[in-house]
Amino acid sequence: MAHLNSVRLREDVKLELVYDDQTPWGCGFTGLSDALLRRSCGALEAVVAREGMDALQIQAQRWMPEVMGPRALGSLYTSPERLRETCVYPPASKVRPAALDVFVPHEDGMRTTRLLLCTEQAASLAPWVGAWQRGGARPQHGGAAALWDRLMEAGAFEAPREPVQPLGEGITFVGHAAVAMREADTELLFDPFLLPPSKADPATMRPHTACDLEPSAVFVTHSHPDHFDIPTLLRLGHDTPIYVPAVERESLLATDMVLRLRELGFTAVRSLAWFDEVTVGPYRVVALPFYGEQPTDSHMLHPEARNLGNTYVVEGRDHRVALLADAGRDAAGDTIEMAADARARYGAVDYVFGGYRAWRLQPIRYLFSSVARYLLFVPPEARTRWQTIMNDADDLVATAAAWGARSVVPYANGGAPWFARIRLGPHGNPDRPDDPRIDPSIANVERAIAASEADLELFAMKTGQCAAPARANH
Repeated sequence: MAHLNSVRLREDVKLELVYDDQTPWGCGFTGLSDALLRRSCGALEAVVAREGMDALQIQAQRWMPEVMGPRALGSLYTSPERLRETCVYPPASKVRPAALDVFVPHEDGMRTTRLLLCTEQAASLAPWVGAWQRGGARPQHGGAAALWDRLMEAGAFEAPREPVQPLGEGITFVGHAAVAMREADTELLFDPFLLPPSKADPATMRPHTACDLEPSAVFVTHSHPDHFDIPTLLRLGHDTPIYVPAVERESLLATDMVLRLRELGFTAVRSLAWFDEVTVGPYRVVALPFYGEQPTDSHMLHPEARNLGNTYVVEGRDHRVALLADAGRDAAGDTIEMAADARARYGAVDYVFGGYRAWRLQPIRYLFSSVARYLLFVPPEARTRWQTIMNDADDLVATAAAWGARSVVPYANGGAPWFARIRLGPHGNPDRPDDPRIDPSIANVERAIAASEADLELFAMKTGQCAAPARANH
């Protein structure tokens, strides 16, 4: 219990870690590699501004030789099929947490404070932030006291109070790909990515915050930042068990999440390989293969450096749930076939949560996305071939049918105003309409699911309506 005179971090304060990235070509984890790639191909921005993204994709055969030429991205290859070793595997030791940016809303706008972190402060950040999230008094000595004083000066603290919307029992769709399951005193949380509430939010809607959550364990599907969000994890406590996919060696496509969490002071991090199982209270969680969301939907360069991830099946007392995040298909496997194999091995599930975005695109478009580095791993013969790296709505329904599910829940595509503000999922901006190949409207998804109901004998649950007694923000 917090001391009567204690304070806690404000719910509406945003935290962001800043890393010092000294790798030769940039690390995928920090975003530097994506920025450098976009800068190397900056001339394409004028093409997109003048003619639009569709025109760029249609003209991919014209532009790709220039993009991959020796004066652009071609310098990153030792041969047409081989990237430089330090590009595929940026030296992990050359990336370290260097600062914490704190964004505090004020009446005159957002104020940003950068708190520089020495090695000792970075290694203790998770214990401090987790404690201050729950509420506490000023530390007496050392780096913690110095950070406390800077946060207090920035106005980042408030008096402790009760949660605004605590989770009840059952399944709760927290938002984007975050799903919580609760039975009695046990709460599981998957892919937590929480954004702070804002005065701009509709009066009848607000995002869940860390104050609403009491996870007994956290599970992460893969290391993309909308699934592996360190600022959210910092607020959940350094000693909360966190299960992440096994990554033997950090690469441009896969972050070593165990390393990155432990260097911030998290003490209960464990990796799960495919088909590993863990029991948390009344829940049994099985890690299953994560196919798709790779640079191509078939062969890729350096397949050993793939975007490593897990999908999960969760068995509770009254239901079994599959969570697929951004899965699809690639040269290693197909999620639909994986679902059929998992059904034979573990039994049918009641509910499937899955993405439906498809990401149907020409690889040149990666340069204008959050995964520009994906383009480097596309083989020469596939650089002008359309790729579909995630499940679309039809694939999601087929996956649920293969698993023998009673219901399918489309998720992992934003869907609320606070996600639209960071351009995650449909954003509803008439000046920059959504690309239906990237962010299909939920109406189109519902039509696709409804059209399959009779054949697949699935009851299609609309976004935000999860397994009873679930609640949702969307």
